[in-house]
Amino acid sequence: MDVSQTHGATAPFPGVADTPRVPPAVARQAVQWWIELKSKSADRHRLSAWRDWRDADPVHEAAWQRIEAISGRLAEVPVPLVKAALAAAPASMQRRRSVQLLTAMVVAGGTVMAARQSTPWRAWTADHVSSVGEQRTVPLPDGGTVMLNTDSAINVRFDAERRVLQLVRGEILVTTAPDAQQRPFLVQTEAGSVRAIGTRFTVHQRDDDIGVGVLQGAVELRPADVPATVRTLQAGEATRFTRTGVQAAVPLDDNASAWSDGMLVASHMRLDDFLAELGRYRRGRLGCDPAIAGLQVSGAYPLADIDRVLASLTSALPVEVHTYTRFWVTVRPRARRG
Repeated sequence: MDVSQTHGATAPFPGVADTPRVPPAVARQAVQWWIELKSKSADRHRLSAWRDWRDADPVHEAAWQRIEAISGRLAEVPVPLVKAALAAAPASMQRRRSVQLLTAMVVAGGTVMAARQSTPWRAWTADHVSSVGEQRTVPLPDGGTVMLNTDSAINVRFDAERRVLQLVRGEILVTTAPDAQQRPFLVQTEAGSVRAIGTRFTVHQRDDDIGVGVLQGAVELRPADVPATVRTLQAGEATRFTRTGVQAAVPLDDNASAWSDGMLVASHMRLDDFLAELGRYRRGRLGCDPAIAGLQVSGAYPLADIDRVLASLTSALPVEVHTYTRFWVTVRPRARRG
């Protein structure tokens, strides 16, 4: 069935300025309708519901026009993305990821070029990607290595003049190797660049706020908007920087790279901060009741078994774990007994 013909003619591809802003929730609805109709699983009642949805709000119609425009330009969209959206099981991670990326395209105005600037799209097409909860090591062409922490993505761009890692998302541990050609080694981030000087270091990208810790050697930090500002960070130091500046260096946490050994090490860490960090290694929501947020956590915890870590908290602290679904867990104060 050609769904574009069942509800009037499809308008020419609209520019972002010509159509209402489409919120992510509405964009996702449009993607779900598109998948249902394209998979030919909709009966006449569902077709009627789809028409009613389009008529209910001009923003709904704008979202539909965008997903139709995308489907008309499938040559520009990665084939695995489309196949996963249409063929994968509804509950599969591949299906959810595909829906997220198509939704990002609709929010971006239905244009592939606009969507390609989004982090989800760039992570989808990155050279190397780690899934949530995974750590993986990637050998580099010069003999060095880069380890990706949970939910991370990088591109490797080595040429005759430079060795560049593009950190698309997440956190990495870089171990550089001597280079016979003496090419500079750079990690490019949203906020600027990190240049290695015979070193081993970590880089963690959170939006445009970048954390850097130096285990060996030194690095030079150069914020994107003030490239003339260069700050050197020595072994045993850490800092954060944005596009406009670099914070003062502080001593590196001895456990900053414990994740590379599959561990989360805490020393008098607030419970809410601990759970926020732990939540990076599992899918879904891991919440903390504000009433217990200030409780302190210490110890070494295996990242490969988050359920075991949560269970251990109930033994060490006056808390209990409430599991609503596999993807929604909250730690709350322990209920008083009788």
